[in-house]
Amino acid sequence: MSVEWNDIFRLPSAALAGRRVPKTTLTKNAHLTRLEQKALDKISLIEHWATVQRSSTRIPPHVDVERDIQAVVFLRCELTGRSAAYAELARVIHPCFPNPTVLLFENGGEVCLSCAVTRMSQAERGATVVEDVTSTGGFDPADPLYASLLADLAFNRMPQGDLYEYVRELSWLLRLGRLTGSLGFYPSCAPAQRARLLELSVERDELVARRNSIAEQRRDRNLTLNETARLRMEQHDTDEIIEAILEEIKEICHE
Repeated sequence: MSVEWNDIFRLPSAALAGRRVPKTTLTKNAHLTRLEQKALDKISLIEHWATVQRSSTRIPPHVDVERDIQAVVFLRCELTGRSAAYAELARVIHPCFPNPTVLLFENGGEVCLSCAVTRMSQAERGATVVEDVTSTGGFDPADPLYASLLADLAFNRMPQGDLYEYVRELSWLLRLGRLTGSLGFYPSCAPAQRARLLELSVERDELVARRNSIAEQRRDRNLTLNETARLRMEQHDTDEIIEAILEEIKEICHE
């Protein structure tokens, strides 16, 4: 499957690139470790799909003491189909670029969007670091549940005051998309509730990661009965907290 991404983002034609990025270029320029290089084996193609910048979209750059954002780079990544390791691949690819990046993963009939916001490094002059990464998780782009998310990504619906404003809103929309599957609807909230929704969403992500870690530990056949029981209770308690967070999210959101 190859998604018609510009039917979604509706970027000006001047922003579109469509150039293949050799994985060897990433390996060399980003000084990837052997483990990171091995992760790239899960990708069959990386393409520089588009660049949002002043010359292509008229959105001005954002420059202050914390950031120097001259462009937002979109990369289309086709996975081999053996794995949907979106988070692992995002951790490897995003830091390879000094600009904020948006990864458009394609994996059979599933997609995942990941956005990284960058800032200037406090430790190394002139360098940038990834400040925040937000992804939707995998979903079927034809699923009506995600239609509103994809519609909101259109260029004419996005804020265009400067590139930081643009990429922050994009990151926010992907966070809403990440909640969609669990809530059963695409959420929205009043501007005054955004900070609280962000807190709850981050807390939920951390708890889901903890629950998944516990589930992995429970697969160890060498566990004693006491250890198995402890992990089962810990997983149960974590699930209850996650459900309580989802209920609070539903209270401040609407379909």
